Amino acid sequence: MSLLLVLVISVLGIISGKLIFRKWFNHLTLYCVIMGGTVFLYELKLLPYPDLIPLAWFYIISTFLSFLFGVLTITSGRNMFRKEQPLAQKSVLNLSIFIDGGKSLKYSLIFFSVVTLLAAIQHWIVLIEMFGSIPAVLLNAAIIYSLSLHGEVEGVLPYISYVGYVAIFFSGIYTAYKGKFTLLTFFPFIGVIIKELAVVGRAGMLFALLEFLFTFFLFRHLLNRDTLQRFKFSKVNGIIAASILAILIIAAASLIRIVRGSTESFAARSTELSQFRDNIILTPTVYLYLSSDPGVLSKYLQSEEKFDSEVQSTKFGQNTFLPVYSLLSKFGFGERVPGYQRPYYISAWTNTGTYIRELHADFGIVGTLLGAYLIGLSITWFWFNFYEHKNIIVFAILVYLNLIVGFSFLVMVTRLLYWFISLLIIILYIPILEKIASAIQGKSEFAREKV
Repeated sequence: MSLLLVLVISVLGIISGKLIFRKWFNHLTLYCVIMGGTVFLYELKLLPYPDLIPLAWFYIISTFLSFLFGVLTITSGRNMFRKEQPLAQKSVLNLSIFIDGGKSLKYSLIFFSVVTLLAAIQHWIVLIEMFGSIPAVLLNAAIIYSLSLHGEVEGVLPYISYVGYVAIFFSGIYTAYKGKFTLLTFFPFIGVIIKELAVVGRAGMLFALLEFLFTFFLFRHLLNRDTLQRFKFSKVNGIIAASILAILIIAAASLIRIVRGSTESFAARSTELSQFRDNIILTPTVYLYLSSDPGVLSKYLQSEEKFDSEVQSTKFGQNTFLPVYSLLSKFGFGERVPGYQRPYYISAWTNTGTYIRELHADFGIVGTLLGAYLIGLSITWFWFNFYEHKNIIVFAILVYLNLIVGFSFLVMVTRLLYWFISLLIIILYIPILEKIASAIQGKSEFAREKV
């Protein structure tokens, strides 16, 4: 019964997203696919998961409704108060970042990619000096992972590699603008993957993949609406390139899983899931990662009911604004906040319990529902603002707010430092990029006049 309920609500939400935004790719559809998908996979019970408690179902359903009401607040308000004043037609080609034909965007993409690659190589050099060789680094992956979690790998240049996500943002725009995938599309991913291999992590690769996809598809929406310029995109090229990108990310993530020694042995595993035990890509561990979070949320809420809750020790906004707390602790304002939350056992030990868990721990029941509402409201506002006014800074914020939805089945993505840092760099750099593009265009026109 729960499977059917989750499926029906998710499908209705997906269709509603298409009707409201007139595109299949939108944040309401994403929310239904991602959160509905993880709950559906949990309820399949391919692992011996415990049943979700009624309170967990309440939060899962009520946060979805709050998110939906946030979306409807903006859309209904626009319908009630907007005056029909058609905006002047403006081709995407007239945007400041494209007035030089995309040259400055291309050079910026290359620059940030190279910086990330150099930072990743420097990190590996530090690890090789610590352990003696690349094979030794791989053999000690579990130790490196633990050291990286606590920031105890000395000699690594901090934060520089985060500009890789700036490069990926520009890669998504540039790929959509050019209408095809090229080697430049993949270039930023190389540095990010090498860096994630160095810290034995996977979240950064997922962040990079989702950031690129959201940037690409949301910008394609803008290009498709351009009535003054016809933008074509090769679907065959896109399918091939997307397959290569997926293989690259999955292979790197699988390597990390292997060197970290993740076990595929789970008690009372179902017959269907047992068939994937020796599969490199689709394994019981992958199923656990994709489906376990609602169960962790349920265990967390159950512990709160027994007055054994982490809410008691969680500071206001500690998870949602973790980078702020970490920065303050470095200047002596409070103790360092742990980067990872308490784990719970649901066929295996795991600690991510969807974004709902972190909102609840930070702000309680009212803050959880209000947080989901504000997320839906703000993304919708930035959606319409961008497509009407075509401001690239607004677009960057739109993409990064969508990443909250993209990571909703795992964590509140704003707790990741590179979410804050890369968005800040993008916002600060876009005006510089526009000036560079203007200067390049000015030189080109001057050269033509002289000729």
